[in-house]
Amino acid sequence: MPYVYSTLTSDNTYVIYADGGADLKIKTHQITIKGGTGIANDRLITPLGVATQVSDDDLALLEKNAVFKTHKEHGFIVVQTSGKEADAEKVASDMETRDESSPITPSHYETGNDDVEVIKPTTNKKR
Repeated sequence: MPYVYSTLTSDNTYVIYADGGADLKIKTHQITIKGGTGIANDRLITPLGVATQVSDDDLALLEKNAVFKTHKEHGFIVVQTSGKEADAEKVASDMETRDESSPITPSHYETGNDDVEVIKPTTNKKR
């Protein structure tokens, strides 16, 4: 069975729709891909990537989903069809690891790191 590796901050449910009457779409199937990159779990472990096992049929449906395709094109999702689960953190090391919903960490305030956009603290006071 294939594995989908994600570096997105939260779980994503991809919904498959069928055409209904009067231009309405009917939900026929949904597939949830686990997320949680950069978010500490109950053991205070912050994963770099998360793996989700899907069936071959689900993978075929996911490959047709526009949002799944976008996430894959932007490097947040990688599909491995070999059927053997790899270490999610090793796979994630070559993937995009930060999306806009990721929490801000102390490293975002540091200088000297060219890979990180430095965020300057602001206040609401006018000076």
